[in-house]
Amino acid sequence: MGKILHLDNGTPLLYEKITHINSFSMGIYVKTGAIDEKENESGISHFIEHMLFKGTEKRSAKDISEEIDNIGGKMNAYTSKDTTTFYITALSEHFKTATDVLADIFLNSTFTEENIEKEKKVVIEEIRMYEDIPEEKIHDINNEYIFIGNYGKNILGTEDSINSLTREMVLDYYKDRYTSDNIAIVVVGNLSEEEVLTTFNTYFKNFITVKRDRIKKSEFKLNTVKNVLKKEISQVHLCVNTLGSSYASEDRYINSILSIILGGNMSSRFFQKIREEKGLAYSVYTFNTSFYEGGAFSVYAGTTKENYNEVINMIYEEWKDIKENGVTEKELIKAQNQVLSSLILGLETTRARMSRLASSYITYNKIIPLKEIENKIKSIDREAVKKYANKIFHERYYSVTILGDVNE
Repeated sequence: MGKILHLDNGTPLLYEKITHINSFSMGIYVKTGAIDEKENESGISHFIEHMLFKGTEKRSAKDISEEIDNIGGKMNAYTSKDTTTFYITALSEHFKTATDVLADIFLNSTFTEENIEKEKKVVIEEIRMYEDIPEEKIHDINNEYIFIGNYGKNILGTEDSINSLTREMVLDYYKDRYTSDNIAIVVVGNLSEEEVLTTFNTYFKNFITVKRDRIKKSEFKLNTVKNVLKKEISQVHLCVNTLGSSYASEDRYINSILSIILGGNMSSRFFQKIREEKGLAYSVYTFNTSFYEGGAFSVYAGTTKENYNEVINMIYEEWKDIKENGVTEKELIKAQNQVLSSLILGLETTRARMSRLASSYITYNKIIPLKEIENKIKSIDREAVKKYANKIFHERYYSVTILGDVNE
């Protein structure tokens, strides 16, 4: 299990030593994302994620990638609704070189006008790429429709919002959110605690800044609407939504169990009934979107113009059935085993362990022991699942988003 340490400047450093390997993963997690953006800067969190790889005071973009490639490491980053992450995985012997690069891009990126204008084109191509993939686009459309206010913001932004970004806007956002009290550093692998603390204290000793909350977050609330976006494509893509669980709720474990039973694998109810028995869809699955303040429980299906209404009705009927009749003991045990297996098997790499430590700390301000999570999952019974189903499967929460060549 990992432990929570602190650098001399107060920054939390999450550390876990693993002795039977010869590698490590480390990351810097910034507690900022799309939900922290003003209306006129949609996509700026993701844009800054790109910009940190474009050059520092002593390294060009090519130098950054080559230096990590030279040590056989892997370096990447990603942005979510509420977090931006930068990470490196490499052999333990190259820890100091990797830290030097990671600290350099995080603390010393130059954000030149030339690089900003060049990267705008790259991000816009990324936006266009997703526009051309309907099964990806439906999720963005769905989020924008069902979540009110900042919770529905698109992580990538739009072509207009990216084109309108200025260097001043980028630097202001970076200074507001990339601060010592708004990040967590995570290191997992075969490295000594002393070496890790000493190295990061050296690089971050002068990094003492305070975050500014840039916007007032809207009250968490779901829209309950039917939204149709007409597009001349061969399939009809749809998301059917209801109330879900927040990060903070104890219901999150039951939510995971219910999601697996309904659409989490090939033996799930939706897969078997909609795909295998009726042949109405190739892809059908459940997914959850969670924030600290609340969440949504959703079902995705890719079907046809002739069958999409039947698919929607089958989803609602299954929700009704599970409210009235609950789940079987066999379904419950199978779902519990799926959750527990994913939990354990997902910790077999340093990067996965790094992500778990970060997620636990950022969400709950502590590292939740695996045994505690296991016990909570095992304690869920059929009655708890039925009670939760009756809480979330109610028409006052229902919504559907449809993308395809339909007229409604």
